[in-house]
Amino acid sequence: MISQEVHDDMLDVNEPNLYDESIRSINYYDYTPQTQANNNKCGHQIKIDINAQDIYTLPSKSYLSIKGQIRRLDNDTAFVATDEIALINNAIMYLFTGVKYELNGTTIESINYPGQTTSMLGYLSYPDDSTGLSFCWNKDTSDNANSSEFSSSQAAPAAGYIPGKNPQYNKGFAVRKGFLFSSDPLGCFEFHIPLSHIFGLAEYKKVIYGMKHTLTLTRGSDMAALYRNATSVNGKIDLTSISWHMPQVQMAPDYLTGMRKIIEQKAVLPLSFRARTSEQTTLTQTNAFTWRLSVTGGVEKPRWIIIGFQTDRTSNQKQNPAVFDHLNLKNVHATLNSEKYPMLDIITDFGRNEYAKLYSMFDDFKKDYYGIDALVGGTHVNVAGFKSLFPIIVLDVRRQNETLKTGVMDIQVRFEFGAPVPADTTANAVIISDRLYTMASDGKNMSVLTI
Repeated sequence: MISQEVHDDMLDVNEPNLYDESIRSINYYDYTPQTQANNNKCGHQIKIDINAQDIYTLPSKSYLSIKGQIRRLDNDTAFVATDEIALINNAIMYLFTGVKYELNGTTIESINYPGQTTSMLGYLSYPDDSTGLSFCWNKDTSDNANSSEFSSSQAAPAAGYIPGKNPQYNKGFAVRKGFLFSSDPLGCFEFHIPLSHIFGLAEYKKVIYGMKHTLTLTRGSDMAALYRNATSVNGKIDLTSISWHMPQVQMAPDYLTGMRKIIEQKAVLPLSFRARTSEQTTLTQTNAFTWRLSVTGGVEKPRWIIIGFQTDRTSNQKQNPAVFDHLNLKNVHATLNSEKYPMLDIITDFGRNEYAKLYSMFDDFKKDYYGIDALVGGTHVNVAGFKSLFPIIVLDVRRQNETLKTGVMDIQVRFEFGAPVPADTTANAVIISDRLYTMASDGKNMSVLTI
């Protein structure tokens, strides 16, 4: 059939009214670690458990609530308004070196370097910063800790004086600082971090019955989460409260009966999502580098490889680890069991502003992954911002031939640079892969099985 006649929806006068009364209520319950005394102890594992009960939880809508205050490191007092210091963009995730989600003791997803991991995915995905400040997201507009939009003048301005724009101004830094310094005492905050910001597991939108949920956060240093100018002193972060807010779903009686029948009949249910794994390596000071990445073989297949470079971004608070460096990248590709992605070379020259292909790969991600068209909700990273602050490489490896769909997967990424890589440079990689588990019932209790 070449064509088929359709009609306007306004003519569907017999269309029935649709309503949904399957859910009686969704209520959030908060869960905390056994103690909050170790929230600021570097290396400590902060573990939050939701014990197995006769309840239906909805992890995809859960979130972390984190409260605290930034203070001076030298004397533990609050900063003053003239101090140029603030949390970096996405700072809360940089306070942890690892995050892990378990169901009934089975690790479902585990992420190292959650700061860089969630930052790269956020720059690729979030179209706007208007609501992001609720989870400490308002990205930088320059690589400076400067909240002054206009250049200052010590002398009284003459008639007709027009203030000049400050080229060092960083709007994201100014917004974050303004939020922190609007509290009494200065520096206090509360952020709600959605589970979807951290784990691919949040793509599973169904309820989960009667299983134990465990969230483990490994506390790191405060060094990477704060950003200041040269004249301010170092800061510290005091986390006073960490809690996990999990929705519990109450169904209408008919739907509850149907759900119980599924469990009593010993059903096996799929638990599938696109998982995130992360790696980091130190680059050698050469013009070329090959990096072998790790991924589980069998049913777990990589679909995207996302990479960002950083040079000396975490050694002190005068550096900003929430932005990335292009390193004068000339070419990059991945090989999966000797299959090259992309097939044609990506030849770039950042000095000559020849990086349109890399930007297109960056910009296409939100449409390919979320189905968000650029005309509707385009990325909030423009071409110039991509070069100076967010040059993130996106390698699409979804389309694989049959030989790659079984057995062990060997993944290598090859970089070529226009000059030797500077010292103290790291590469951060996020691998997004298909992951499939099953949830099995014994007639009463549920368990997680790995395929």
